[in-house]
Amino acid sequence: MEMKSFVFLSLFVSLVFTQESPNVYWNSLATDVTVGVPIVDDPTLIGGRVQIKVSFNGGKSYEEMGEIFTIEKSNIDDLKNVSVSANIFEAMPGFSEGGKAQFIAKVWDRAGNSIEGSVSDSVLSIDETVPTLISLKIISSNEKKNLAMPGDSIIFDLVTSEPIKKPEFEINGESYNDGAVGIEKSWKLIYSANEADDGPITFEINFMDLAGNPGVPITVATDSLVITMDGTLPEITEVSLFSNNSYDKSWAVKGDSLFLQFNSSEDLKDIIAKVGNVETKILIEEDLKFVFYHIFTKSDSEGVVPINLSYKDLAGNIGDLIDETSDDSEVNFDMTPPDPFKVETVGSLQGDKKSKKKNEKSGKEKSKSEDSTELGLIPMILLSFFGLSVSVVRVSRFIIFSKSGQAGWKALVPFFNLFVFTKIASKPVWWIMIYLLFPIGFIISSLQISKLFDKKIFFAVGLILLPIIFYPTLAFGKSSLSTIKS
Repeated sequence: MEMKSFVFLSLFVSLVFTQESPNVYWNSLATDVTVGVPIVDDPTLIGGRVQIKVSFNGGKSYEEMGEIFTIEKSNIDDLKNVSVSANIFEAMPGFSEGGKAQFIAKVWDRAGNSIEGSVSDSVLSIDETVPTLISLKIISSNEKKNLAMPGDSIIFDLVTSEPIKKPEFEINGESYNDGAVGIEKSWKLIYSANEADDGPITFEINFMDLAGNPGVPITVATDSLVITMDGTLPEITEVSLFSNNSYDKSWAVKGDSLFLQFNSSEDLKDIIAKVGNVETKILIEEDLKFVFYHIFTKSDSEGVVPINLSYKDLAGNIGDLIDETSDDSEVNFDMTPPDPFKVETVGSLQGDKKSKKKNEKSGKEKSKSEDSTELGLIPMILLSFFGLSVSVVRVSRFIIFSKSGQAGWKALVPFFNLFVFTKIASKPVWWIMIYLLFPIGFIISSLQISKLFDKKIFFAVGLILLPIIFYPTLAFGKSSLSTIKS
């Protein structure tokens, strides 16, 4: 049978997924090669067969690839799509990275007559190499490269190991695929900080090479820089004004210092704190607390000192201008002394005039002697009273010890008397240390003695304040051993 009916067009070769490039690639994601064989309108081809052949040496030789496929009735006057799996295609002799595959097809009719078509115009390039990231720089237009504020822009500068298709950018959850510009290995995207919320700016960049091999998604800059959006204005609180004037902190004279103190909600820069028309100097900057100062000179204007405070946060956000204090504090600068005056009256106090200077002199000497004597008697009287009180208390405690069942002489022996008293008062021995503390020990022992003799608090106060009266009353009174509480 003549084969004139077998007129074949060029083969159509494609992968199982869509290619954006005019070239046809076999990449790392490919699963099948699909070859489209045109079948002419010839009934004798129904039930015939198709065999695909591939060449990796520029068409010098072709190898049969995969099984032989049967031509169905539906294939007549149409394309017969023949698919060959990746396992078979990649196992063909000559398959290698960077290679190029050319295809032809052989067709048999039902009777067994065959013809081999011409070489396909489509060449399948082998590229399974995954593109990698060379660098990703994130550049903020802000003075602080790790910060951004409204009005700033951020440039994403991407460089890859090989040419890629337009990368896809997702920033803070929003897609910006149309914004990327570039060519081959270098791509850029300019992102407006106005679109970002406060906080770190997050992103994900997806990219693939021209063959469709996808790179690893990028979520971190090459230098690990994280840019933080700051659209919040800084706030100043607790603004106060005072001076170091020794008489009144709300007033100042020449040479005094004025202090402007305030707190901030965040770190600040470019602070300009003026009093009047003069810039103050920083004194303290610690834990968001600031203190500025100014020393008054004769060039300063008198009166209530006005303030003017301007500032920015580290991102550059400008805070509200401050021109008054939070607590209504103010400082008045005053260089004007009081009005001049002259003393108008002078006088003296006169006593009784003596007839004779000698009597006046002797009287003065006598008065001085009497004063000295009177002054010397006071400490002597106090000392005598104290000594008498001590003696009375000792004698009284002699009798109190006796009433308590202890020998009276024990009250007269230093330190030992304290040891015995701890037993009488039912206290631990270490209480001796407390009794040694004057006047605390005397007060506590007096309270305990009053309690032992079942006396009220009034009597206890008397023992402490007037021992010379109340101790003898207790010792020589009617209280006896039978009335003492254990």
